[in-house]
Amino acid sequence: MSEMTQGGALASIWGHCLDDRQRDVLTKRHSGERLESIGRSHGITRERVRQVIGLAEQSLTAMADIVVAGWREEVLARLEGHGIVAEESLVDILDDPEGVVRHALLRAADGIEECRTWAGTAHGIWATRADALDGPLSEVIGRAPFRAAELRETACSLGIPHSVPLDSILSHPRSPLVSDANGDWVRRRAKRRDSAYLWLAGEGEPRRADAISAATGGKGERAIAESMRRDGRFRLLRPEGNWALSEWPLPQTSQYGNALDAMIGTLREHGALSRDRLFALTARAYPVGTARLLQCLISDRIGATEDGSIDLVERGAVPMEEKEPRKPPHMVVSESGNIVGVRLTVDHEVLRGSGVIVHNWLTWYIGLRLAPTSRDFVVDGGPGSLTVRRNTGGAQLSSLRGHVVASRMNEGCQIIVLLRLDSGTASIAHVCPSDDRVGITCTTGSTGQDPAGESAGWR
Repeated sequence: MSEMTQGGALASIWGHCLDDRQRDVLTKRHSGERLESIGRSHGITRERVRQVIGLAEQSLTAMADIVVAGWREEVLARLEGHGIVAEESLVDILDDPEGVVRHALLRAADGIEECRTWAGTAHGIWATRADALDGPLSEVIGRAPFRAAELRETACSLGIPHSVPLDSILSHPRSPLVSDANGDWVRRRAKRRDSAYLWLAGEGEPRRADAISAATGGKGERAIAESMRRDGRFRLLRPEGNWALSEWPLPQTSQYGNALDAMIGTLREHGALSRDRLFALTARAYPVGTARLLQCLISDRIGATEDGSIDLVERGAVPMEEKEPRKPPHMVVSESGNIVGVRLTVDHEVLRGSGVIVHNWLTWYIGLRLAPTSRDFVVDGGPGSLTVRRNTGGAQLSSLRGHVVASRMNEGCQIIVLLRLDSGTASIAHVCPSDDRVGITCTTGSTGQDPAGESAGWR
């Protein structure tokens, strides 16, 4: 072996065992040139290039076995000891500055394989099996997500040589990992959640969904919140509405689960209070704004006393009905006041089957002025019924999904819901301008005949 390293045995083999064409073909192939390109430069076919390479490698191997005795055994011992090795780490065994001869000898040796991955051959990475990288790469994927700077450290700890082109392998379309907008490595099937996890971990404190979405290049606050809700690594902190990592040892910010419970708890502890004092004490126990506290006053468990204080209904206070809100422009009423029309857009929540948030004027008008309370409307010719519900946190209309699906509506479609208060029935119409089946448009200032024969401002 010493003769090889000192006397340049491999250089001698290269110069004397091969002709000019063989040396040129091996050099070009080692540099990554394709067989077709090499063939064109020599006027031969792709298959003939392959044959030239094979014969040249056989010649080099036969001579190396004579002048560099024991090189195969040393390489195999290195592979068995390290599992996966980079070609340059074998320079003490096969001293070849250009690397062409060393690469040709390794390719031709039995029991030595160049590693392959989903991205193709990992050039210059050797093992006793071509799939030797599969296990370590799977472990890397199993430890995701991680920051870009952590990729190499993670790979090295799993025995992957530093020269393995991880960025190229993991950027391949078949890779289970992808690089996100921040350059971090995340799982392809959990990209949004993994990006949110890494960003929150870097921030070190809870953040709102809109901030997380903006920082991770997401598609919006609602989408990222829904994604985190289904992942056990995250938790939503009430009442602030911030998102945190479940692994953080965060103290509970309140003993109450919502603002109404906090207000009832405050009244139980302190008795009847003025509105300002009640709001101050409730917000101290459960930090929310005045608008949310005002909503709690319509609960059927909270009322007013004769002296104007606020107390619990169970102690004799009289429930306070909601005052009339301003009517929104997408809601209209018939001349008789018996039919209410609501124009809505089909969105993700409608298609998912969730309750649709509606303006609280609707619940006030149909008489749902305390909370919680609700009213059902039987749908004409449709499945099931619609429910209008008033909670302290807002008003909802549910569920429209079955009717939307039955009418083959898509996200973005416009619909009108007509509620008939005297009969407790409802009808739903698809009213997109391009929908020739219905031919209904919103004309809130015009008069039209509805199925009950009364003008509702929609036609």
